[in-house]
Order: sequence, then C-alpha cells, then structure tokens
Amino acid sequence: MKKYVFSLIGLLLSITLFACADSNDNVEQLVVGEIQKSQLLEQYELFSDNYKRFELSAAHTSQIEQWPGNLKIDVYFGTWCHDSEREVPRLLKALQNFKHVNMNLIALGYDKNDPQGRAKKVGIKYTPTFIVYLTGQEIGRIIERPKNSLVDDITTMIAQSNLNAG
Repeated sequence: MKKYVFSLIGLLLSITLFACADSNDNVEQLVVGEIQKSQLLEQYELFSDNYKRFELSAAHTSQIEQWPGNLKIDVYFGTWCHDSEREVPRLLKALQNFKHVNMNLIALGYDKNDPQGRAKKVGIKYTPTFIVYLTGQEIGRIIERPKNSLVDDITTMIAQSNLNAG
C-alpha cells in the first residue's frame, strides 16, 4: 500500500513539474530596476492597452505645458500591481509630447525593492509611488492613486511649492 501511495505521489509531482515548466513560455518576465517606456509597453500587455486607451484632455495638456523645465518625476511601480497598470500608463501618455519633464521608471519586485536600493532609500511602501521633484527637491508624492488626477495633483504640488523658479 505504501508503494502505491508513494508511486502515486511521485507521478503527480512529475506531472505538476512538467506542466509548470512548459507554461512559463507565455508568462511575462518580472522586470526589476530602471526600465524604459518602450520596454514597459512592449513587454507588458496591460500597460500597453491602458496606454493606448487613455486620452489626455485639452485642459490637462494646457496644464502640462505650464510645468517648469526643472521638474522630475520618479515612478516606483510593480509590473505585477493593478494600481500601477492603471496609473503608470496614464502618466506615460500624458507626458508623451512633453520632453521638458524628466521621468524615471523604476520597476520593483514583489518585495517593493530594486537592485540599486533606490526604493528603500526613499521609503517606498506602496505601488505605484510617484515622487515629484522641482529643482532637485521633493515637492510631493502620489501614492497608489491620485486625489483628482495625476496631472491635477502634480500641478497643485507645483503651485504650492515655493521652488517654482523656471
């Protein structure tokens, strides 16, 4: 009886291992660390689909045109995170025609860390986290989702900052 049980367990384990080994071909690889917009949109279908679907309003376009040239946004996100899948493509689409805004995309692992330790250094606990800098100083964060919209919230941060020297 013991032989039968062990044989059955062995067979089931073998089937499971072979099935899992073959199924990885269609699974998106987890990217961790700095990533380019093109790489993100090419490798992650949900990010790409949400990017294509998002439409920037004329009012938001006008707001972004007024943002200063010394604005930088570090985006800490997870390719595995549903909030990131929604919000990161919106920012990417909003900034697609505005090269005066410096943006860094930092993909995090499930532990919310990256190989360079940038996320830990700035205290990232939730994804996505958008850290907005003006003249090299942090002026605010958007964590998980904006209060109004990404563009409105960043515009408010800029307006409330006394660092807005063009």
